[in-house]
Order: sequence, then structure tokens, then C-alpha cells
Amino acid sequence: MYFPYLRGKQFELLALKEAAPQLGTSGKITPVIEPVKVPEGGLERSLQALWSNGVNPILVVNPAVGDLTGPLVSTEIASLVAAEPHRWHLGLIISEDTDVAALLAAFEAQFDGKNLLSLIHDGTPADLDLLRDRTHALGRQLDLISDELRDRHYRTFRAQNGSVIMHDGFVPQLRNADYLERPESTFTEDVLYYGDDDHIGFGDYLTIGKAWTSGGFTPRAVAIHWTYQPDPASPIRIRHFTSETNGDMANVGGKFLEAAGKLVAFLDAEDIHTNAAEIMRGHLAADTYPGLGIVKKLSILNHLELVAEILERP
Repeated sequence: MYFPYLRGKQFELLALKEAAPQLGTSGKITPVIEPVKVPEGGLERSLQALWSNGVNPILVVNPAVGDLTGPLVSTEIASLVAAEPHRWHLGLIISEDTDVAALLAAFEAQFDGKNLLSLIHDGTPADLDLLRDRTHALGRQLDLISDELRDRHYRTFRAQNGSVIMHDGFVPQLRNADYLERPESTFTEDVLYYGDDDHIGFGDYLTIGKAWTSGGFTPRAVAIHWTYQPDPASPIRIRHFTSETNGDMANVGGKFLEAAGKLVAFLDAEDIHTNAAEIMRGHLAADTYPGLGIVKKLSILNHLELVAEILERP
């Protein structure tokens, strides 16, 4: 099972909406959505698309970044949940600073017992035993555990339905132009080995990464981030295709076409034909620039399709 973690930004939600039929066909992918803005049409449309294709994503109700952060449960997200008659799969982020008793009291006050609950472990709180016992009583489904945490803390903790190892394989650079010096790296081996540690699945932060940035800006360089698997026994790798004429912030469309030219040459050499790859080929052939948000969306869609294909193999 695969658990891609996305924040509720516009093009991330669009990617989920477009990928919903494929995720439903796979049956092995459960997105985790951490809303970063007051819930509105984009989030609701993505949720409806996922539900209609048989996918029940995990919705984080205590975001750690964005406009909805707070010590307890977001009232805006609670209102969204209350307004939709659905058996939601809700997620709680747990950090070192989490006041376990207060958070769980707020959760029980806001949500009835019909919803599913999973935990996203980003840190180990002082009251780990209380967290284990109280959430077990709430029917905790899954524990999504950062690979930066000590596994020994969680060997007796893991939910009855299993645990998921979460890894951030995206290594951000200070500037897009810096990817010229780091064109490729290993993205994740978890797709091959997650079961070796008795996890039922793995997760990542796609080609965006876990680090949070609130807004975009006009870049001097355009970098396209693309995951692929060299062969069925290999880890997933990530390549960065970066423009060359990066002296100023002018002509972003031309810089995109420079980066896209590198990408398409690589796709042709590796015989890669995901749907997102074909769209990129089309933009290069037509000399069209779709905007950086669409480029980000296509990068996400390519990664989701890649992992879905890997999980379908015997």
C-alpha cells in the first residue's frame, strides 16, 4: 500500500482529482491530505472525485503548517466533516510538543465515533503510552511513522491494521539553478523493502517534499522534478531537469522549454510513456508553456502513475 502525503494547495488538489480514477483502479493507494487553507471548492471537488472512485483519503484535522494551524483540531475542518455525511478517515499529526490529553479530548468533542482515525507520527510525545491506549479505544486504524523516529518506540504501538513508513525522498536545493549540480539521486527504496520491517505500506511527499513554503515566486531557473525506476529491482530515482539561461527572471516560458527539452530527451532514451510524460512531450512539440503550477501537477501525476504501476506487478 502507498500513502502519498500532499498539502491542500491548488495544483496538488487538481492532481488528486485527475488521478482519482487511476487510484480507484489500483485500490492500493490512499492519499493523505493536510489542508493548508480554509476548505473550499478545490478540496471538496478532489474529495468527491476520490470518493466516487472508491478512494477514502486520510484528511488531517490538525494541520501543522498553513492557515489552519493550532494546538488542537481545526474548527474549519471540523465544520467540513460535519457538513458531509460520509465515513471520513481522519488523521492526527503527533509531534514532540503534542499535548496528547488535550488533543484527544478536542478530537472526541468535534467528531463522532463513526469516523476512522489514523495517526501521523512526526515526533514522539511525552505521553506516548496514553496516546497508544486512548487511540486504541478509538479504533485507531494506522500509524504513519516518520523514518526519522526510533522504531523501538513503536514496536508495541502499531495499530491493529498496521503501520506505514514515511520517507521524504526529495532533497530541496536553495535555488533551482543548484539542481544543475545535483541532477539525480535515489528517491526511495521503500517501494521494494517496506515489508521487511513489518510495515503494511510506505509513504512519501512526492516530488514536492515535506518542507513547507507558503507561496511561489518567479524563478531565475526552471527545474522539472521527475521520478522513474531504472528497472524493476531498482529503487525509485528522481531526476531534475533544469534550464540553462538563468541570468535573470525573464522568459520563464523559454526556460521551461529548455528544461522540457532535457526531460523529453530522457523520456525518449528511457522509453517512458506515462500519461504525464506524453503531455510533456506535447508541450515541447507545440512550444507551449502551461505554467509552473501545471508543471508541478504533471510531476505529481507522473509519480502517482509510476508507483501505481509498480504496485500492480506480481
